Amino acid sequence: MSALRKMLNLPPKEPKGGDDGNTAETDSSVDVPLTKEGEEKPARTPAAIGWAEEEESSGRSAARRAGRVAIWLVIGLAAFTGVRTWIFPAKPPAPVEKADPQAEAKKNDVPEAEAQEVAARFARAYMTWNAQDPDTRAKELGADLAKGTDPKLGWNGAGVQLVAQTIPGTVTQVGGKRARVRVDVRVSTVTNNGKGQQTATSWRGLEVPVAQGEGRVVVTGQPAIVGMPTAAGYTAPAAPEADLQLSGQTRDTVRDFLKAWAAGSADQAAAPGADIQPLGAGLALDSLDSWAVDAGGGDKRVGTASVRWQLGGAQLQQTYQITLIKVSASSASRWQVAAVTAKTA
Repeated sequence: MSALRKMLNLPPKEPKGGDDGNTAETDSSVDVPLTKEGEEKPARTPAAIGWAEEEESSGRSAARRAGRVAIWLVIGLAAFTGVRTWIFPAKPPAPVEKADPQAEAKKNDVPEAEAQEVAARFARAYMTWNAQDPDTRAKELGADLAKGTDPKLGWNGAGVQLVAQTIPGTVTQVGGKRARVRVDVRVSTVTNNGKGQQTATSWRGLEVPVAQGEGRVVVTGQPAIVGMPTAAGYTAPAAPEADLQLSGQTRDTVRDFLKAWAAGSADQAAAPGADIQPLGAGLALDSLDSWAVDAGGGDKRVGTASVRWQLGGAQLQQTYQITLIKVSASSASRWQVAAVTAKTA
C-alpha cells in the first residue's frame, strides 16, 4: 500500500477485474509433484499477480505523521489568527506625513516682523550722525549690532545728518537664518554754504543685513544704500455711468454732510447706525466741486465726490466714495450718508 493512501486512510487497492479467474486457471493447470514420502510439493508462485502490497518504511511513516502535524498546525494557526482579529482588530497604519518643502525652508528663515523692527531702528541710528556727538550714534548702533562689530560702520566722524522717518519694507530671506531688510529713510542733511546753514530733505533706500543670533535678530555688518522706486504707469478702469437725476437730488445732502463732518458733528447728518469718525480740528469745507451717483437701483447707492478742503492756510482737493442709503419714516423717505472712504480708481 502506498504511503500516500495510508496517510489519507484510504482502503487497499482492489485488483483489476479478471485477475482472480486468470489466477485460478493458471493454478489448476500446474501439476503438483509428490515428495519421496508421498507429500505434496509446495505449489509454485503464480506467474503473474495484479499488484502486491509493500511494507511501509519507517521514513515514510514519519513523513506521513509530520505532514498531518503540519496540516493541523496550519488549520489551528488560521483559526487562532481569525478569532484574534475579531477580538483585537488590527490597528490601521499611521498616516505617512508628507514633508512640505516650503515649511522646511521656512525653518531657516529670519522672523520677518522682528527683522523689520530691528532694521528700522538700526537704520535710524545708522543714517544719523553729528561730528560733535559721535558717541551717541555708536551707542545706539551697538544695541542692534552683533557683538564684536565696529559701531562706526565706515563713518569718518564728520558732518551732520538727521532722520525724520524710517519705513521697513521687504525682507529677502537668503537661507541659513540670514536675510536682507529694505528700509526707506527720510533724511535731513545740514550743509553750510558760507551764507548760513541749509537743510535738504530726501528719501534714501537702505538694505540692512540681519541674522538670527543668540535669542534675537541682530545686524551682521554694514548696510548698503540702494535706489528708490520710480513711478509706474497705471490705466484706471472706465468710470461707470452716472444717474444724473439722483445726483441732482442728493447733492445738497452730501454737501451738508461734509460741512457737518468738518465741524465735528457728522453723526447729526449721517444715516442712523453709520460709524463715521470725526476729521479733527483745523479743517473746513471750501466747496463740493462735483458729485455723481453711479447708475443702478435699490435703496443703497454709491457716488463719487470731489471735495475741496481748507487747512493749514491752503486748499486741498480730494476725491471720496460716498455711500447713500434711503431712510424711511412713516410715509416719508430721504437719502442719507452711510459711509465715506477714499475713491478706488
